[in-house]
Amino acid sequence: MTAPSTSNPPSDELAESLFQVQHHALLRAILDNSSEGLFIVDAKGDQLYANDQARRLLGIGLTDSSPDAWSERYGVFYPDTRTPCPSERIPLYRALHGEETPEEDFFIRNSAIPDGRHIRASARPVHDSQGNFLGAIVSMRDTHGQRQAEADQRRTERNYRRIVESAQEGIWTIDAESRTTYVNRYLAQMLGYTADEMIGRDLLDFIAPEDRAFTLEHVERQRHGPPAVIQDFKFARKNGTLIWTLVATSAIHDESGDYIGAMAMITDISQRRAAEEQVRRLNEELERRIAERTAQLEFSNRELEAFAYSVAHDLRAPLRSISNFTLALAEDCADRLDDIGLDYLKRIRASSQRMSELIDGILALSRVNRTEFVETECNLSALARSIAEQLQRWQPERTVRFHFQDGLVDRGDSQLLRLVLENLLSNAWKFTRERPVAEIEFGTLPGNGTGRVYFVRDNGAGFDMEYQQKLFGVFQRLHTQQEFEGNGVGLATVQRIIRRHGGRAWGEGRVGQGATFYFTLHEPIGTPPATRSPTSI
Repeated sequence: MTAPSTSNPPSDELAESLFQVQHHALLRAILDNSSEGLFIVDAKGDQLYANDQARRLLGIGLTDSSPDAWSERYGVFYPDTRTPCPSERIPLYRALHGEETPEEDFFIRNSAIPDGRHIRASARPVHDSQGNFLGAIVSMRDTHGQRQAEADQRRTERNYRRIVESAQEGIWTIDAESRTTYVNRYLAQMLGYTADEMIGRDLLDFIAPEDRAFTLEHVERQRHGPPAVIQDFKFARKNGTLIWTLVATSAIHDESGDYIGAMAMITDISQRRAAEEQVRRLNEELERRIAERTAQLEFSNRELEAFAYSVAHDLRAPLRSISNFTLALAEDCADRLDDIGLDYLKRIRASSQRMSELIDGILALSRVNRTEFVETECNLSALARSIAEQLQRWQPERTVRFHFQDGLVDRGDSQLLRLVLENLLSNAWKFTRERPVAEIEFGTLPGNGTGRVYFVRDNGAGFDMEYQQKLFGVFQRLHTQQEFEGNGVGLATVQRIIRRHGGRAWGEGRVGQGATFYFTLHEPIGTPPATRSPTSI
């Protein structure tokens, strides 16, 4: 009998073969599904294997290629998208010559990829266990999207830099230690430096000495505070002069929220400050001139008032003599004078009495400005009623209807405001004496948002508006002495008192239809006149 064989049974060889086949299939599947492109050639450079990713990146088909067809099959490699890469720089070429290459960036373009593609490739030679050269393997990754994004980012950064550099405002950034990290050209020129001279220098080097403590406090607050605007801040130029600026600052934080610096937008406001300073000087000069002119006018007014008072006072004595002697002459010598002489005496006496009344008016007018101004709460309605009762007592036979608005209280000098109402109401009483039933009203106009406007209205003789400008002049009268008595200082007195109260006075009227006189108190400067057409009462 033949002895049994001691070699491996056929089933073991088959199992080993099957294992090798399965192992090979597993490796092939791993290579085929790799996210990296894998490209394998033999020692001659003929293609042995290329997975799908490699074929997509290189734009090749399933056919094998020899080194002689590389330039046609794989196209041209570019290290910078412009300059063709020489053969000795191509990773596969270098690996076939025994060199292992690190990862490098390339741009490849061929007929299958006419627009080109960015890849990152490396290669290494492959040897067997005895050191014999077997071929080379090239691995590659698609970096086209990344490179395009980087290119877009660089373009965006260039555009932003152009915008920042061309901005007509200064832009300044500092790091966490307040060292300058960037300034645009406008800011550097504003301070008289070049950008290179400012980079790396401490912020305080460019601050006016008196503002450095404030700057340190602001930078510290800025670390955790909101954006801020600093009005009228001084920087020091290279030549030592100061420049006024408007500064808007904002902190810069990293992804973790840590403070890494700050940015500022800086506007040159030196021209505005110069204009403001010029306006301030002009205002000071104007105020000085106004004060001087006011003082001169006050002095002149005091001199005129003193002169008027002195003249008026000194004229009383001769007027009294004239009046007394004419009275004595009329009483003692009337039988020796004819009618013409007696008429002359009557005229002289009337003129002296008229002159006395004018002197009294001058003295009253001068007292308006000489009287001490004491401001209190004044009930104008009560003052008007008191004056009306006094007028009625003087002439109880007259029929006069008074219409007074209640609750009219304002601030002012009570004695002076009483004098205003006495003049206005007395005029209304006088100029309505021809009316069988006189109507006199005191009140305010409906509110119009510009302050209270008081009025005194009557249904008396009225006046021609053509002569309105003469109403408040001293000794200016619109009626003759025979029509209505008076000395022509009442309305002038009213106007002076109202002016002392910061207001205005004006009048409106129609001949035979009455008159209305308006006045305001404590009126804001620039308030337009508030008038209303006079209406019949």
